[in-house]
Amino acid sequence: MNKQIILNGVAAFLPEKHRIIAINSDRPPLSLSIPASRCLALLVNYQGEVVLREHFFHEVWVSNGAQVTNNTFYQNISLLRRAFKEFGLNEDYIVTVPKVGVKLENTLKITCSEEVEIIATELSQPSTPEPTPPRKIARRLSSSFSKGRFGLGSMVLVLCLGGTFLAWQASMDNRFTEFKPLITQSNCSYFVNSDTTDYKKHRLFARDFKLNCEDFHYVYLTAYNNFARFSAVACERPFSAWRKNHCVTHYVITDNGNAFEK
Repeated sequence: MNKQIILNGVAAFLPEKHRIIAINSDRPPLSLSIPASRCLALLVNYQGEVVLREHFFHEVWVSNGAQVTNNTFYQNISLLRRAFKEFGLNEDYIVTVPKVGVKLENTLKITCSEEVEIIATELSQPSTPEPTPPRKIARRLSSSFSKGRFGLGSMVLVLCLGGTFLAWQASMDNRFTEFKPLITQSNCSYFVNSDTTDYKKHRLFARDFKLNCEDFHYVYLTAYNNFARFSAVACERPFSAWRKNHCVTHYVITDNGNAFEK
């Protein structure tokens, strides 16, 4: 069955196919990138709530074995706004809360269903003929010239790949590098998000929530005074964008922002 999410009755979002389709319109379907599609699915699941940036990072990228920069994340949110606009939906339905996360407004009417037949009719896409492989032209080259050319080409390829890898690593956003150390207790070292000034909620979490400090020694806490959602990312080693991290994410969702007060 195909799950479909109807947006204001004018478009259908198909998360399994990563596309948006117009309803009762001849507008062509729009294919979303997989990350953008996962971001939209997350916003729909938490409609009306602010989804923390760290939650996006974990659910969309980290849990799928990838890392992401802040710029890439916000580019995907921008793509969703443009997609909304293309299908006659107000792009302001998607609200960015600076340095915190993104919210999908409750004013957007959403209905979900699982039907064999999709309400929105997808336009049949013409089959693309397979390109005719180019004809091979035999040329006689001297043995020494061929070997020299191959060696030079290999060297250029290695240099290009090496440069691309270094540029990619240099642009990698290790988002936990800006976290500040808070406290070390029971074999756990706690770090806190630096874009807040009050760490009372962080201290209460470290005091009251028992984590597996035998295996996961580094805990990155994210909390804000006016938001009920709280996240703790516990890792075996200090988080790094240069290696595969073994981490467990804990999410605490409460009725109000003062849930840790006692």
